[in-house]
Amino acid sequence: MESEKQTEPSLIYQLKISLDSLQPPIWRRIQVPGDISLLKLHFIIQIAMGWTNSHLHEFIIGSQYFGSPEDDEWDSRGTQDEKEYRLEQVIPGKGIQFGYLYDFGDGWKHTLQVDDILERKDRLPHPACLDGERACPPEDVGGIGGYAYFLEAIQDPNHPEHKDYLAWAGGDFDPEAFDRKRTDAQLRNLDRSEMVRIYFRDYSNEVGPELKPYQTISDWLGSLTEEDRSQLEELPLRRDTVHLLSYLRDHRITGTQSTGNLPLKAIREVTTSFVHPPALERKIGERIYKIRSEYDLWPVYFIHALLETGGLLQGGPARRLRLTSKGEQFLVSEPPLQVWFLLETWWYHTNWQIAAPFTGLGDNLPYYFVLTTLEHLLELPVGTPIAYEVFADRLIQATSLKWHASNLPKARDSLHRSIESAVINILCDFRAAERIEKEAKISSYSYKVLSAFKITRLGRGLLQTVAGW
Repeated sequence: MESEKQTEPSLIYQLKISLDSLQPPIWRRIQVPGDISLLKLHFIIQIAMGWTNSHLHEFIIGSQYFGSPEDDEWDSRGTQDEKEYRLEQVIPGKGIQFGYLYDFGDGWKHTLQVDDILERKDRLPHPACLDGERACPPEDVGGIGGYAYFLEAIQDPNHPEHKDYLAWAGGDFDPEAFDRKRTDAQLRNLDRSEMVRIYFRDYSNEVGPELKPYQTISDWLGSLTEEDRSQLEELPLRRDTVHLLSYLRDHRITGTQSTGNLPLKAIREVTTSFVHPPALERKIGERIYKIRSEYDLWPVYFIHALLETGGLLQGGPARRLRLTSKGEQFLVSEPPLQVWFLLETWWYHTNWQIAAPFTGLGDNLPYYFVLTTLEHLLELPVGTPIAYEVFADRLIQATSLKWHASNLPKARDSLHRSIESAVINILCDFRAAERIEKEAKISSYSYKVLSAFKITRLGRGLLQTVAGW
């Protein structure tokens, strides 16, 4: 399996991925370690090409199929589990070609060719994208024929479906567009991508930190006062997490068909017992807006993400959500250890952009962002108000954080809001920080904005423990 350690450095496979039967061709050239599983190669192909992992897939190598055996319902194809096979095991040499099929409905067939097999060179990040041409077709466009019709429609202003197709594509689509640098950056951030996080709902017992008190954690636990322990026990986030996990243990809940989220009925039932039950609908003017899915309700989505990435919960789309053995262990652990575990899971195992899903940030934060943020937070004095804009600007400069959307005049404000959502608000959820707000006004509308924050004494201990101090 992929988790097995190799005694020798893995060779690097240089692959050319081409979409079959399309002219002009759509292709990518990538480099990947030979010791990755076919499952990880699937994710790499998805990101390199520009797909979104919204459909089934399989590899075809010779006469053998590799993918998820669960998708081979009647075992008619003898599908082998792609998690169990490394690329170098099934593709041993240069020049070999093999197939990859994505979306059994639209039928996107890809040919992968091994252009070269190279010695690994130190410090070179892999996977990497070396080259490529043209944009990936949109998902659900209807296969090769549907894509040809789509291009005809968007390129002809007089076409009867021109406006409809443009609107469906998001207002614009350039079939010649391909950004190698962006794709390469996405591949470097593969393990923190939302695509991988969602998939590992099925294998969540294989991810997340271990739920046991290492020496650093034991030392921290021993330093806690009774007041500290009481605060951690009463922490709303901890209590709501325990409640949601207990609810899923005691009820037969199946994840939604497309995303594996909690169904609306379960959301309504479980949130009534949250410490601060969130509103499931809101009124704006004369209209009432009801939540449509878990994504619309941050308190539930946040906890669900921690349960999955922490390895406490397994399940997935159209599958029952079940506690893992680690999930059962979590429920009987002492409250301070539960709180540490949740923060550790957020810090090192969760894509922070679920808290700040703004398109201007791109698909992923820089991989070092979470470590640099931790360093900056640990430099702050306990209990002293810190001007938020000064802190955010320092963090932006230290991490070279960029706003990629075109509206540059508002880029700094957008980055500040993202850091507020993904850093400050999360720290406040753990009572590791306290917000200091000031009044702001637009026209006759008054509201509060974050002006400063301060690290709590309890928060400093938690952050030091997460840092391994």
